[in-house]
Amino acid sequence: MTSPALEMDSVSVRFGAETILQNMTLQVGRGERFVIVGPSGSGKTTLLRVIAGFVTPEGGEIMIAGLSATAVPPEKRDAVYMHQTPILFPHLTVLENVAFPLRVRRLSGGETRERVGAALDAMQMGRFENRMPRTLSGGQKHRVALARAIVARPSLLLLDEPFSALDPALRRDVRLALLAAHSQYEPGVVLVTHDFGDAAGIADRIGVLIEGELTQVASPAELFMRPASLAIARFLNIANEVHGHSDGGGTFCSTLGNFRTRDTIAAGPAIAVFSPAAVTIGLKGRTAARVIEVRTYPEHTTLMLGITGGRLEAACPAGSSFAAGDETTVDLDVDRLAVFPLPAGQRVE
Repeated sequence: MTSPALEMDSVSVRFGAETILQNMTLQVGRGERFVIVGPSGSGKTTLLRVIAGFVTPEGGEIMIAGLSATAVPPEKRDAVYMHQTPILFPHLTVLENVAFPLRVRRLSGGETRERVGAALDAMQMGRFENRMPRTLSGGQKHRVALARAIVARPSLLLLDEPFSALDPALRRDVRLALLAAHSQYEPGVVLVTHDFGDAAGIADRIGVLIEGELTQVASPAELFMRPASLAIARFLNIANEVHGHSDGGGTFCSTLGNFRTRDTIAAGPAIAVFSPAAVTIGLKGRTAARVIEVRTYPEHTTLMLGITGGRLEAACPAGSSFAAGDETTVDLDVDRLAVFPLPAGQRVE
């Protein structure tokens, strides 16, 4: 059985009196793509930098590919850290930039050429190998930086917001290039992003980092359908919240009806959180609704619906042609509801 690419055990980081990471325990398998999301200032970049060796933890242990790395300098760790802004040597060609890590390791010329060619081909940059960085677009520079990151085939690849500076078309292309390159030798990947679309499209698992703690680790499908807390649901910007009451036995009661859910919480005021995909629109729904607005996005359309006591956002059924003012009915998919106690100080609306 192979060792995980990364193991962290009770790692803490403090800057002065401020705790940035608190008792961080995490395992990332070889070939796994682990994505970290969280609010600004939650410690995401610090987490990458402590793994890479640029920040010294106050306590805990870090293992990379089965070997202790806690006291190992960055250049001797079996990990590569890529900053969100690509940094290329301006006086070296694309080929020379990508070959640099291998020349430092004194690999033979033949093996260096083979690895560099494979990395550039994975990033669709082979025909640019003799170009200088100043002649490249932003997306091309990202691809070259990614090629340089993977060419040494580290056990662990650390990527800090690798798509943040790219326009939508380029982020898709670079994201696909990263997945293609990852499939070549399957390192463990720890990637930080603010973009939930990037996270869902890349991750095997997503970790939500809030105030220096991993508050939930789950597959993309599980995370967005079953957030572990109301704070996580609100951070993920899950569209719909409906106030009601829990009967203490697994039933949530609201103006939308009574629903048996998978969440059993104490009796009292409660909130159900759910995505637009959880709202079923049709003639047999239990709640009357009126279309307030049709919202069209590049990849989907949603309907803003008025119901008794509030509003819902619902996924527009394929092939339908709703318009503002249309009457319909709605129901909820109970498997997509997450129910939480009402936070202290809030009242049921």
